[in-house]
Amino acid sequence: MQEQTVATIDLRGMLGIFRKRIGSIILIIFIVTVLGSVYTFFIATPKYTATTQLVVKLPSSDNSVAYAGQVTGNIQMANTINQVITSPAILDKVNTNLNLGSNVNLTNNISATNTTNSQVITINVTYSNPYTAQKIANETAKVFSDNAQSILNVTNVSVLASATVNTSPVSPKPKFYISISVIVGLIIGLGFALLTEALNNKVRTEEDIIALGFNSLGSTPYVDSKDLRVGYEVGTLHKEVKTEVTLRRKH
Repeated sequence: MQEQTVATIDLRGMLGIFRKRIGSIILIIFIVTVLGSVYTFFIATPKYTATTQLVVKLPSSDNSVAYAGQVTGNIQMANTINQVITSPAILDKVNTNLNLGSNVNLTNNISATNTTNSQVITINVTYSNPYTAQKIANETAKVFSDNAQSILNVTNVSVLASATVNTSPVSPKPKFYISISVIVGLIIGLGFALLTEALNNKVRTEEDIIALGFNSLGSTPYVDSKDLRVGYEVGTLHKEVKTEVTLRRKH
């Protein structure tokens, strides 16, 4: 019956590898962290947000049954409004009014949402300039209010809160980015240590010989570098004495 070899993970061996190459691991973590910091503080473009809220209502009614249907209709209408606000029909006019340029795609910068069973619509703008973000948010609410009747046949649009300037960037987040850099550096460092050890085919211990399928016939005592130095000095001295004897004979 053929035996099956089961591969096991030697955790102690792995820890030994990590300890042996701790210097390389720390160096890699340091390099990756520095690169992440450079990207965070010098390369990445800061992003700022501005938020405005508005409410769109259907015509009011004194009848309670009709009023309940009106609220449901307002909520359903809010879901439609979210799509209209972020559509080219609104955003192209916002871009033109603010003269942002043809290379600016506001679709990627604006989102319109409403919480479940809520008639309040929140317009959130993310942009590289906090003052421009505020202008975009307020202008989007204004353009929608002006065009709500022609697009949705709705005239009752109310702005609950105008956007204000927020000079605190929402991205990049230095602590988060640096933490990710440290983690990535650690993963790369550990992977480098394991890969280097796996590619190292030097035979250093008796266990390495046995792992290759050979039998160990014996071992020699550990030779210290001082022993090698003594051997070198003795050999040098012997050579110098031999040279001196040869010169005397010539004389």
